Amino acid sequence: MKELLSGIIAPVTNIIDKVVLDKDEAVRLAHEISTMADRHAQELAMEQVEDIPSYCADCDCDGCLCGLARA
Repeated sequence: MKELLSGIIAPVTNIIDKVVLDKDEAVRLAHEISTMADRHAQELAMEQVEDIPSYCADCDCDGCLCGLARA
């Protein structure tokens, strides 16, 4: 997911540079978008980690993420 967002950020930054005349404001906006994308990717990853126990409630496998989630 982060790779997808990173691929989108560069074109958006180029658009910001062309539309926003104040260079300091353009840099601030680009940083804000990048930070927002990083936060979103981290939140998605945390949600997936938190959901592991619910997916593996009936799993009896050893040595996989299921066992780590129950530990």
